[in-house]
Amino acid sequence: MDTAAEFRKHAVDCNKMAKVSNDPESKGTWQRMAERWLLCAKLAEEDEQSLVRLRKQRVSRHRPSRHAWQLQTLR
Repeated sequence: MDTAAEFRKHAVDCNKMAKVSNDPESKGTWQRMAERWLLCAKLAEEDEQSLVRLRKQRVSRHRPSRHAWQLQTLR
């Protein structure tokens, strides 16, 4: 399971706890925890997307380009 999905699962669990809590203070605490888990999931997704972009940039930088003079020597 990826990190963001795991964080979302924790948020769902916290929301379930908020629904069954009778104490308003506990209910609010569970709801805030669910919101925090969702924020963590969003940040984890953004981090993963940034890593993917960085890896793509590194790969494209390391590929040798074919210059006109190189193509002439290959012919």
